[in-house]
Amino acid sequence: MQLVGRASTSIKRAAGTLQGKWCKLLGRGRATIMHLAIRNNLKTYRSGSFRHSSSFANTAGLGAAAAAAAAAAAGGGCLFWTKTASAQGESKLRILFIRHGESENNVLCNISDDEYWKHRKPDPKLSAKGEKQVQAAANALAKNPPVVSPLDKIYVSPMTRALSTAKPIAESLRMSPTVWTDMYEVGGCFGGEKGSFYGVGGLSRNEMQRLYPGYILPPEEITQHGWYPKKLRMETGSHAVLRAAAISTRLRDMAMRLEDDDSKTIALVAHHDTIDLILRDLMGLKIPVEVAPPGKVFKHYNAAFTCLDLINYKDDASLPTPCLLFQNRADHMPSKLVEWSKLGVV
Repeated sequence: MQLVGRASTSIKRAAGTLQGKWCKLLGRGRATIMHLAIRNNLKTYRSGSFRHSSSFANTAGLGAAAAAAAAAAAGGGCLFWTKTASAQGESKLRILFIRHGESENNVLCNISDDEYWKHRKPDPKLSAKGEKQVQAAANALAKNPPVVSPLDKIYVSPMTRALSTAKPIAESLRMSPTVWTDMYEVGGCFGGEKGSFYGVGGLSRNEMQRLYPGYILPPEEITQHGWYPKKLRMETGSHAVLRAAAISTRLRDMAMRLEDDDSKTIALVAHHDTIDLILRDLMGLKIPVEVAPPGKVFKHYNAAFTCLDLINYKDDASLPTPCLLFQNRADHMPSKLVEWSKLGVV
């Protein structure tokens, strides 16, 4: 079953349709998604919409209908799948997506689009609020919450704001993040003004090792000139889609290498628009970026969590099946740290 909601879709109808049913596959290896698109994709949360449930376990206990209706009532942004792979002969790769904390550029976006383009930085740091957000995320994961614990590996974008987001999480869990150079934000690491953009290499190998000791750096992809291919200048949307597809392919390969009855949980610390494109690809949503630009489908607050399983079924040689457990959870942070009305803006 696939549910595609429009602005006119009522909460009652959504709940009635979904009650007692699981979303079924649209063919093995293809996406299964209940996508409630409410006026211009997803509206924002209302402040405190999910504050009653600070436990990850509570999320996993919600019924599909109740969760969908609650998400829609709250204005979208949070979809839950509560049935996970556990049967004999199944294996799964669980992926916890973590958006970086608020950056210096996000602060500019919150002021105005003009302010952003006048003063943006190619590779901004976290803001003071961003540092508090990522510490809250680290504190939450340090408690080994159900569903997303224990983490087996942390992968992180090479951009400064993502590296700094992973740092307190890795320290609290005593883990060494691996830098995944293709996981940078849509647009890439670029400077200049509209019409005259230029590529910026990003942190060099020495800088990254000095600022983030213990991180695992790929041997050839990060040099003393940085990691970003300057010839891209400002990355195009079409290039970003191909890059996200390559990341998704690598994630599927990870899932397919798991043995029967095995499971693994990884975290990807990345960016708003890039996470959106990866999720679209994993879920099989063939939406052209000309119709829905990057960042317009799966939106995330700063330091928010999304969790998805890639499930392998025994004796099935097709691609892993995606199962979205929850999306855009921000209730591990104090409400004052979340820009509830700015979903998709910062």
